[in-house]
Amino acid sequence: MVQQPTSGRGKPFVALILALGGFVAQTQLTHQILTVMNYDRPFFVIYVTQSVFTVSVIIHLVYLATTTKDSISSLSKGLNITIAQRLRPGSSSQLIRFPYLRFFLIVLTLTAGFTTPTLLWFPAMLQASYALLIWNTNAFFAYLISVTLLGRQHQHRKFAAVILATIGVVLVIYGGSMVSGNNVLHTRLPSRSVGDLLALLASILYAGYQLFYDTFIEPPLVPLQALDAFSSESTPLIEEYKDAIYPSPYGLESSFWTSMIGLCTMSLLWTVFPVLQGLGVEEFSLPTDSRTVLAILGAAFSGAMFMTGTMMLLASWGAITTSVTSLLTIVLVFLTDLMLGAAISIWSIVGSLVTAAAMLVLADSSLVSTILVPATQESDA
Repeated sequence: MVQQPTSGRGKPFVALILALGGFVAQTQLTHQILTVMNYDRPFFVIYVTQSVFTVSVIIHLVYLATTTKDSISSLSKGLNITIAQRLRPGSSSQLIRFPYLRFFLIVLTLTAGFTTPTLLWFPAMLQASYALLIWNTNAFFAYLISVTLLGRQHQHRKFAAVILATIGVVLVIYGGSMVSGNNVLHTRLPSRSVGDLLALLASILYAGYQLFYDTFIEPPLVPLQALDAFSSESTPLIEEYKDAIYPSPYGLESSFWTSMIGLCTMSLLWTVFPVLQGLGVEEFSLPTDSRTVLAILGAAFSGAMFMTGTMMLLASWGAITTSVTSLLTIVLVFLTDLMLGAAISIWSIVGSLVTAAAMLVLADSSLVSTILVPATQESDA
């Protein structure tokens, strides 16, 4: 068993850049696709985007094999052990035997947990910045769920942040009036009020998904010494894993789970197209012009960047801290909206600032140390 170095304080910040850049690009491109480009097929865009997630672990493995001396075979074997141990925490006697049933259940749960809020959020993209702001309230919903359902300690300071954030959302939804030449109404897309509600529900469900993955990825992996003792047994199966790289390099496990969500989506979600067409919800048709095709591919790969980076951050910093740092997307999308000529009302700005302030209140004094301390949960997965 080959020891994998676990140093690297800056790696979570690379993941943060991936997540922020990917989300902003995906938001703007999807908004253009559904409105300006007149391709109102949100379900198809979701399907393509999440199917592209499949390439995440492949790209990550190729990158690691190119930039290090580790082979794809050794990295894959170590990843196999990492995933098996994640699914059977604390057991070194069954690390090589892969728990397929639990694996499939986890993949289905992760896919459903991410896809459901995405299905709600994409149609709300008609008002891109508003949908983004409401989506980012998942930070305080994550806090509420963690306290009320998971039994974590209640803090008055964080509860006050929830109230403040709610006021910020109300200011944006009911006080803002954004008239943009880029917003083109479509019969298939919801009205602004319905879109706001869909974005709010998506935010709550996404908070639950983040907490599920955070809880799932939290238990520490079996130490290398235990694996060495286990692998000393002279069996052909164990000998096959002698050159495995364990623990896996930073982020590789998250890339794997991202790819599994993509593969599950690609394998299962296509079956809904005939149902949607039969019900008259969405008529299946491929884009006919190259500009729309390129925009959809750009949104898909941007979405894969966002998802992979976010999964890495959840494993490194946890659900609430990750949600807090993702608030930077509000500022970035506002800036890109202004660059694209969108008109943003003063209430939108005030509501955004109030909500951002509330999220900063959520970040207690441990946030700085949490960010600066190297990741230990996916340290190195």
